[in-house]
This record gives sequence, structure tokens and C-alpha cells, in this order.
Amino acid sequence: MKDRENELPPEEAIVEAPVAGDHEAGAAAVGGVESAETADAAKLKEQLAYLAAEFENFRKRVAREREAQAAFGNERLLRAVLPFLDNLERAMGQAGSSAEALLSGVRMTYDLFLSELRKFGLEQLPAQDGTFDPSLHEAIASVPSPGKPGGSILAEARKGYLLHGRLLRPAQVTVAAAPPEDGGGGAPAGSGDRPGPVQG
Repeated sequence: MKDRENELPPEEAIVEAPVAGDHEAGAAAVGGVESAETADAAKLKEQLAYLAAEFENFRKRVAREREAQAAFGNERLLRAVLPFLDNLERAMGQAGSSAEALLSGVRMTYDLFLSELRKFGLEQLPAQDGTFDPSLHEAIASVPSPGKPGGSILAEARKGYLLHGRLLRPAQVTVAAAPPEDGGGGAPAGSGDRPGPVQG
């Protein structure tokens, strides 16, 4: 029995010793994790500052590009227009030329100008001898015209234009008025909901 009693204290000592060592190792491990987390946090903070600086530079660059586009966005169109200004100046300098030669030069300049604008997506809107379409035409007058159906375009006061298929400016036109309905005394066709004259 004495042998067993003598054996117990060394076992307790053996058991206690690892516990003390584990505590120190655990403290060292926790300290190592904290220092690793601190290093990771510092690295993330540095990356965040770098990304914020990159974003600010990007924002400034986009603002500069937007300003340049607003200032010089029409440069290509204006370069295309300049030769026509030159041609018109030449025409104005030909004061002694005949009216026919001057008209011929203006017509050539007009045709060249129109063909150059087509490169930018501009199209003329055909209106003459067509039918009035309120989405494309602006009626400036309605004239009775025997032999023409109501809504026919009689004359074009100002040309209309499309830009890449979308209406840029409607054509101003004179439209044939609808002939009065047969049956006498009624409201003319196209007068909408207006009542006819009161008969007594």
C-alpha cells in the first residue's frame, strides 16, 4: 500500500505539469492569432485606401472626359460643315457672276452639304404629294382643293428631317381640306365632334 501511496503524488504532478504547459501554449497561440488578425486588418485597411484612391482617380478622369465630350462632341460634324462655309464664301465673292452661275453653285453646295449630313444619320422627310401624318407633319393651313382627297399634302413650307429614323423636326405643310359631305347643311368632314348649324 505504501507503494501505491508513493506512486500517487508523482501521477498528480505529471497530470498538473501538462495543464500548466497547455495554458502557456494556448496563451501563445491566442497572441499569435491576434497578431495575425491585426496584420490582416492592416493589410485590408491599406487595400481599402488604395481602392478609394483608385476610385477617386477614376471619378476625376470620367468627369474630365465628360467635359471634353461636351466641349468637343460636335467636332466631327463641324469639320464636315466647314467646307460648305468655304464654298458659300466663294459664291459670295463672285459678285459679277450671272444669277444662273450663282444658283448653280448654291445648288451644288446644298447637294454636297445634304450628302455630308446623311453620313451623320440625317434624312429628309418626304412630304410633297403625300398624305398628312400628324406624327411626321405639322399642318400650317387647310385649303379646299377640288379633286384632292382630304388630308392630301398640297405644299411644303418647311422640310422635315429624321435623325437615325427618329423625328428631328416635322415638316410644315399645307393640307387639302376634306370636301363637305353630300346631304347639305351638315358639318364638313374632319370637323370632329362639333355640332352642325342649328336649323330653325
